[in-house]
Amino acid sequence: MNLQQSESLRLKQVGQVFLNSAQHVPQDKADWKPDSGLTSASEIVQHIAWANGFFDALIQAKTPTEYAFDPDLSYARALARFDQSCKDLAGTTAVVPDDQLDDTRDMPWGQTWKVKHILMAGSLHIAYHWGQIGYLQKGWGDTTDYHLVS
Repeated sequence: MNLQQSESLRLKQVGQVFLNSAQHVPQDKADWKPDSGLTSASEIVQHIAWANGFFDALIQAKTPTEYAFDPDLSYARALARFDQSCKDLAGTTAVVPDDQLDDTRDMPWGQTWKVKHILMAGSLHIAYHWGQIGYLQKGWGDTTDYHLVS
């Protein structure tokens, strides 16, 4: 299995673990924040769906869209967008030609990354935010490990 196939599989697996947890956020808690300066589950899910598209565009040498939180988007729709964005990014990741792995992309924050590093960023980013969903769940008193639920 090459890097592209491995990272594609990792995206699918980590995406499913995240989705298992995020789907158990009660509708009345989707916009809950433990503090006004923190993010809600809805904001996290929308952010990751956008970020997956961001990484997908960069891998393909396209210009990513700007991020904008949609407060009117239902939580269920945000989860569906996340799920589709994971599938799209995994698909793109799996077919990157070997001769493009060392190509570079300019990141908006002033760094230059190789494509092979962007391939790894998606699953790491999802895993980071999966922890935030768990933190929110514990904040409203839910200590179930939903990531273990398939």
